Amino acid sequence: MNPVLSTRALRVKYGPSVALAGLDVDIFPKHIVGLIGPNGAGKTSFIKSLCGRVHATGEIYIDGRTLKRGQSRHKSIGLVPQDIGLYNHMTARENLDVFARLMGLSAKIRNHRVSAALNAVDMVAKAHTRVEALSGGMKRRINVAAAIMHQPRVLILDEPTAGVDIPARDSLHRLARRLSDSGMAVILVTHELEPAEALCDKVLLLAGGEKLAFASPPDLLSYCYGTAREVRIRLAQVPDPELKRAIAPFQFRPGELPTILTTLTGANEAQFVSAFMNAVNGQAASIREISVRRPGLTSLMHYVERHGVLPQGGAPS
Repeated sequence: MNPVLSTRALRVKYGPSVALAGLDVDIFPKHIVGLIGPNGAGKTSFIKSLCGRVHATGEIYIDGRTLKRGQSRHKSIGLVPQDIGLYNHMTARENLDVFARLMGLSAKIRNHRVSAALNAVDMVAKAHTRVEALSGGMKRRINVAAAIMHQPRVLILDEPTAGVDIPARDSLHRLARRLSDSGMAVILVTHELEPAEALCDKVLLLAGGEKLAFASPPDLLSYCYGTAREVRIRLAQVPDPELKRAIAPFQFRPGELPTILTTLTGANEAQFVSAFMNAVNGQAASIREISVRRPGLTSLMHYVERHGVLPQGGAPS
């Protein structure tokens, strides 16, 4: 199978600052690629370069052909922006008809494409409902419909689940999978790392404008952590000096809350928990929960944010 989207030495600069440093990547049809990385990693510059919204050097190819500016680019790529860009006083179908006209779709095919897009995002039943009466998740679906009417080869979803509840988020992720199964390559820009780990065929991890990794989540995590396990401790209260001294040998790091601590271990899980409980001894009542699991993308991102590199200092590709 040949890649649908390829970049070679893709580079973006803003004055003397390099936002994207010579990115090479191949993205294949029917794949969902999660675009992840800390703030300032180069994610936005990458998306803008694909959409022709920033000056970039290097090459971008769609189906092996150089992607040119203008209408050629607009026909090949669909963008669902983070902000919902719909007319509230219009119905869902009226909105799509407006966007279809702006895309230059002919009157001959416009009605069919609007209907097909509504069907693809499961919004036929709401076609004649004003946007102002739709839920946030439904509005996101109409945004997606607007981006696929011209049947792009690559669909970019920029934080599509921002501001929606969990059921709507899960529904949008299922929609992304259906669209990729139809033949599109889907690029999902996201900060929601646990869903990305489950959903994406590959993740493109950027940091400081550099490609740190481009691999499937299992391969990337195996490369970074091997057989190590992440231990997460939840305490009843912020640890006092005595408890801190007792658990110091386990090299815990602060978690997302002051009462949560995490560490990595290569030891047997039962042995680790036994040694930990022996160490805390008289303060066992302070321990609310102990969980042991394989490190995920969230753990990896915390490491990258602190150090700017992968835990093993390399990158699978």
